[in-house]
Amino acid sequence: MKPYFAFQWHITDTCDQRCKHCYIFAENNHKQLTEMPYDKMEQVIENILEMCGKLDRTPYIYVTGGDPILHKDFWKLAEKLRNNNIRWSILGNPFHLNDEVCRKLYDYGCVKYQLSLDGMKNIHDMFRKSGSFDTTVEKIDCIRKSGMYCAIMSTVSSANIADFPQLIDICAEKETDVFAFGRYCPTSGQKSEEYHIPPEDYRNFLDMCYHKFQGA
Repeated sequence: MKPYFAFQWHITDTCDQRCKHCYIFAENNHKQLTEMPYDKMEQVIENILEMCGKLDRTPYIYVTGGDPILHKDFWKLAEKLRNNNIRWSILGNPFHLNDEVCRKLYDYGCVKYQLSLDGMKNIHDMFRKSGSFDTTVEKIDCIRKSGMYCAIMSTVSSANIADFPQLIDICAEKETDVFAFGRYCPTSGQKSEEYHIPPEDYRNFLDMCYHKFQGA
């Protein structure tokens, strides 16, 4: 197979959550929600296929938002991706997943579903919304049973850094296929002070992650 060329594709702002570190709703601006119309999505796919043909690459698309499943034409898009033999994944939320939906996603060619965990229950739900932690952990099994890979992505900040040893253990116990994290990127000076991680603390965090990996 030709080497992959990966795309991250934001198709909608619509979402069930208003996460404190979300760039879409940063600064509490209450922006008007938008989403890409289906005819534009068809054009994007054609452009991706044309570009990858010229570069002699295989396209791989990470579909995201918002929560991409909430796009009114999501399943039309999924069918279009399947018909063009494009491998794709979702970066989304857990709230609309069940066994039937996960099997349907897999049948439409979705390779991986990425969820977010930003700490243990109290911290995660503070960042996102009440009940989000329990729902996210529950849906890991649902995703993996379908045949899709399950990835967990975390945003590390001073608010949740102490939770990561437990969080990593949960991901290992649930046999998630991928665990990844990114450092919190502030959207204002105030938030920078609120969630800033001193360099030495972040170095210790990385050492902890490395030792957890070595012991796996």
